[in-house]
Amino acid sequence: MSKHHMNFRYKKWLLSAASLIMLLLSACSNSSALESAAPARGEAGTDLKQVKLIEGWYAKGEDGGYFAALQQNYYKDKGIHMTIQPGGPEVSTMQLVAAGKAEFGISYADEILKAREQGIPVVGILAGFQSTPQVLMYHKGENIQDFTDLNGKTVYIGTAVPYWEYIKSQYNLTDVIEMKYNGQLVNFINDPSSLNQGYITNEPYVLSQQGVEVDYLKIADSGYANYADVLFTTEDYLKEHPDVVEAVVQASQKGWSYYLDNYEKVNPFIQTYNPDMTVEAMNYEAVQEKPFILNKESEANGIGYMTKERWSTLQDQMIKGGGLTKALDVTQAFTTEYLMKP
Repeated sequence: MSKHHMNFRYKKWLLSAASLIMLLLSACSNSSALESAAPARGEAGTDLKQVKLIEGWYAKGEDGGYFAALQQNYYKDKGIHMTIQPGGPEVSTMQLVAAGKAEFGISYADEILKAREQGIPVVGILAGFQSTPQVLMYHKGENIQDFTDLNGKTVYIGTAVPYWEYIKSQYNLTDVIEMKYNGQLVNFINDPSSLNQGYITNEPYVLSQQGVEVDYLKIADSGYANYADVLFTTEDYLKEHPDVVEAVVQASQKGWSYYLDNYEKVNPFIQTYNPDMTVEAMNYEAVQEKPFILNKESEANGIGYMTKERWSTLQDQMIKGGGLTKALDVTQAFTTEYLMKP
């Protein structure tokens, strides 16, 4: 065989090999593209259901159970691909969920009752907090023992806050000077005799970092029967996707159980959603919030438990404070059907 013929065959072989490699690369590339375009798949190879949860505020330790469930793959294990979207002052969680922009949201029981009276058919499905961590803060050393001592005081408070309307009515606070709270603590800091709304999990720590020491009245101690950090969805979604609701609720319960004992492992993950908040501040939140999550009710019936009696009491209190105009059927406002029992 001539040298020229051998070179021709060699070149032909090289071309064939190159074509084969290009074909394989192309196949791999297409395969990757198809794979990335395909739906996420669970452990057993089943397609994951894509859902979104919108927080009531920026990412924080108060929503730690949901982030723990995401970090530890509890949602994925239940067949759910969960996206958590932080909220903020310009975000109406209730409206977004009602409009179908997200399947789940986080709010308060009183906000759910208000929404339902306004014709927004949302349903509470898990109460992260058995009582609200909201407080009225005052400067340490001020002579304030209980809510009856607030007459004559300046209180920085949001507009039409349901618990405040109830407290004013319940404790006959006719001589309080109400000032609009704009989210900044400077007015409270500069007025040593004033009070300011806040969360036991947050503002006292923030103020202590600035050298301002405070005490507080717990809103829960006023008798206000609110549930906080309530996971909710819409009536329609509940009706159409009960299996998804059950999966999300039970994974979230598991997430809360994990978070309470392992918050130091979860908080750095939460911080990736809210870099402006320190892990130390989130750790403080986690310690402070534990008594609001675990009490006799939740220890006996499981994290997230709710009762008709509490919802009815809350509704009566809101009517008394002017936050609601009439009584509705509270059993339509929540369900415990999807909670895991201990």
